[in-house]
Amino acid sequence: MAQRIQAFSTYGPRIDLMEAADEKRFMELITQRTTLSSGVVKNVQESENETLIGLLKEGRPVHSGIAIYTPSINLDGEIDVSVKIDKRITSALNADGAFSGKVIRADNIGKTSEEIIALWNADHPEDPITG
Repeated sequence: MAQRIQAFSTYGPRIDLMEAADEKRFMELITQRTTLSSGVVKNVQESENETLIGLLKEGRPVHSGIAIYTPSINLDGEIDVSVKIDKRITSALNADGAFSGKVIRADNIGKTSEEIIALWNADHPEDPITG
């Protein structure tokens, strides 16, 4: 018997990710939008990183203006950090017509869980999802 996750990974919409923008390209774009040199921007980034680590080590959530970073711990004592992105970023991405990337299986946007499972079951009668 197939699992629901198989149906969603097979038929759910997803973004066709392009090659990641590297640090050099990111830096070029920042320096084009500011009066700062790439060296100054790099120093600010390094200072932000060190400050973030220091505050997280104290057990503090950090509101950076771009995200909220919150330290957590698992049963093995390993520290992790959860990140909640500033709503301005997701709002900008979700504005009508703003996203210019490619969406794979875009025709399945808005389908219900039951409709996605029905697609799986129609294509996989030998391994249906039940329940």
